[in-house]
Amino acid sequence: MSALQDEAPSPGAATPDVPGGLGIRALRNTILILLVRVISRIIALIAVIIIGNYLDPTRFGEMQTAVTYVGLVGTVTDLGFSALYVREGARHTDQLSRYWNNVASLKVVGTAIGLPLIFAALYVAGVRSLLWPSFAILVLSGYQLLLRNTLYALQRLTFEIIEIVPETLVVFALVVIGVHIHADTGFFLWAYAISYAFACVYFGTVLIAMGVLRPGLEFEPGLLLSWVRVAIPLGITFIITTVYFKVDVPILQRFRPYSEVGYYTFAYKPFESLLFIPFALRSVVFPVLSVYHRRSPERVLPLAEKFFKALVILGWPITVGVFLLAPQFNSLLHLYPGSEPALQILALAIVFMFADNTFAATLNAIDKQNVFALVAMVGLVINVGVNLVVIPHYGYLGASWAVVVTEAALVVVGWLVLRAQLGTIPLVSTSWKALVAGLVMGAFIYVANPHQNRVLLFVVVVASALIYGVVLLALRVADSEELSVIRNALRPGR
Repeated sequence: MSALQDEAPSPGAATPDVPGGLGIRALRNTILILLVRVISRIIALIAVIIIGNYLDPTRFGEMQTAVTYVGLVGTVTDLGFSALYVREGARHTDQLSRYWNNVASLKVVGTAIGLPLIFAALYVAGVRSLLWPSFAILVLSGYQLLLRNTLYALQRLTFEIIEIVPETLVVFALVVIGVHIHADTGFFLWAYAISYAFACVYFGTVLIAMGVLRPGLEFEPGLLLSWVRVAIPLGITFIITTVYFKVDVPILQRFRPYSEVGYYTFAYKPFESLLFIPFALRSVVFPVLSVYHRRSPERVLPLAEKFFKALVILGWPITVGVFLLAPQFNSLLHLYPGSEPALQILALAIVFMFADNTFAATLNAIDKQNVFALVAMVGLVINVGVNLVVIPHYGYLGASWAVVVTEAALVVVGWLVLRAQLGTIPLVSTSWKALVAGLVMGAFIYVANPHQNRVLLFVVVVASALIYGVVLLALRVADSEELSVIRNALRPGR
C-alpha cells in the first residue's frame, strides 16, 4: 500500500472527539434552511403550476415521465458514491478535496454510461425528443449535488442558504420566458438544466475560494476500491428507493394514457414540494449522526428519536390539513380538475413519508447500509406489487393509494429493523401529543370549512397552525433538554 493510501482514513477509521456545539449548529442550520426552502419551494411550485397550465395534461405527463427516468438513471450511474462522500467527508474534513476529485472523476464514467440508458428509457416511453435536455439534467444535477454535499459535510451551510432562492428564480424566470415565446416541452427541461448549471458554478466558486476544493482529475484505485464495498450497498439502496419512489409513473404510463400521468404528477407536485422539509432535516442530521456514530455512539439513538419526533410533529398537521382542504388547494393552485382526488389520497402518505427519513438516515449513518438495502427492497416489492395490481383497474388513483400503502409499511419495517440494530424509538410517547394536536386542528378545519373562499382559506390555514402550536405547547411537547437546545440554536452569536 502506498504512503498516500496509508495516510487516508478508510471508511470507519477512528476519529477525534466530537466538537462542541455540533447538535446546536445542526439545529440552527436546519431552521435556516427550512426558512429559505419554504420561499424556494413556493417559487418552484408556482413555476410548475405555470408549466402545467401552459402544457396540456398529455404534454405535462410526457415531461414528468422524462424527469422520472432521469432520476432513475441517475441513481444507477451514481452507485452510492455521493452519499458515501458526504458521510466520509463529514468524518474526515481534511480529506474533502481528495475525496471530491475522485468521486467527481468517477462521475465522468457514469456520464458515459448514462447517455445510452436515458436514450433507451425515453425511446421506449415514446419521448426521445426530450433526450438532450434530460441528459443535461442528469449530468448537471449530479455535480451540483456533489458540490452541495461538501457544505453539508462541513456543516457550513450559509453559502447554500444564500444560493437556494436565486437558483429557483432562474427556473422561474426561464419558465415565464418559455410561456411568453410559446416554447415546446423541451424548453422547460432546459430551464431546470440551466438552474443546475448555475448551482454548479456558484458552489464550485465558493468552495475553491474557501480553499476547500482543488478540482482535478484523480483516480486512486486504492481509495476507490476501499469505498466500493461500502458504496455499492448504498448505491443499491438508492436505486431501490428511487425505483419504488418513481416506479409508479412508468407503470402508469404503460397501462394508462399520458393524460392520467399528467393528472397524477400534477397532484404529486404540491405533495412533492412538501417533502423538502424531511429531506432538508435529513441532509443536516445525517452527517451529525455519522459523526456521533464514530465519536460518541451513545448519542445516536437519542438524536434519532428526536429526529423522528420532529418529523411527526411537522408531517402530521400537513397530512390533516391537505386531506381536509384538498378541493380548496386544488382550486387555489390551479391544478387539473382530475388531480383533486389524487391530491387528497396522497395527503395521507405525508406523515409516513416524513417519518421514513428517520430510519434511512440512521441506518446509513451507523454503517448499516446493507440492512437498509433490505428495508428498501421491501418497499420496492410492496410498491411495485401494489401498483401492478391497482393501476390497470384504478389508474392514477390506484397509484396514489399505492404511495400511502408503501410509506405506511416502510415506517413499520424501518422501526422494527432499527430496533434490532440500534434500539427502540418509542412510537407512542414520541407521537401522541402531535396526533392529539392534529386531531384538534382537524376538527377546527372541518367545522370552519372555507369552501372556495380564498381569503377565508388563508385565515383558516393560519388559525389551524396556531391552534396546533397552542395545543402542542399546552401538552408540553418539548422536554427541558429540547427547549434548551432550541434556545441555544436561536440565540445569536452561538
